[in-house]
Amino acid sequence: MTNGLDVLRSGLLTENLILLQGLGVYALTRYTASIAQAWKVGSTMLGAMITGALGLWIVELLAIPEYLGFISCLAVAAFAAWLWQRLIGLEVSLSDGLLDTALLGLLLMLTRDHITGYMGMVYAAGAGLGYLAVLLVIAYLRNQLELAPVPKAFKGVPLVLITAGLLGMVLLGFKL
Repeated sequence: MTNGLDVLRSGLLTENLILLQGLGVYALTRYTASIAQAWKVGSTMLGAMITGALGLWIVELLAIPEYLGFISCLAVAAFAAWLWQRLIGLEVSLSDGLLDTALLGLLLMLTRDHITGYMGMVYAAGAGLGYLAVLLVIAYLRNQLELAPVPKAFKGVPLVLITAGLLGMVLLGFKL
């Protein structure tokens, strides 16, 4: 991955964190009740992912030993999530924001694939945009399906997970 647009496309479509990697499903089920809430959480995560990639770049420049990689990723993710929650004014509990699997998973994937510097930030921006897009699409579909005659057993989270699975299958076509 040397081209910036390829890296952005990869983070946005072909390696979508929620639909294809399975990271951040908690946010998908919890924060998509309204479009405004999905926008707020998605934009918070977009900023946190870019800030986390920048923080990871700085940590890697400090030459921290490889066996401390997970702990450094955890610290960077916690700081980035905390910072953006405070900047946007998002009211979530400490455990929800600081231990978000999508942010931590992104930073661990960047470390695993040795994507650093500018390309890491571009990949994080693509992953954050993909995260935001999925939350907005699911929130919109949830609002539209509130008026539809859906069986009681499928209302709420089951329908969200079925919809996410179908969207994930659609995105699998972009990997070819």
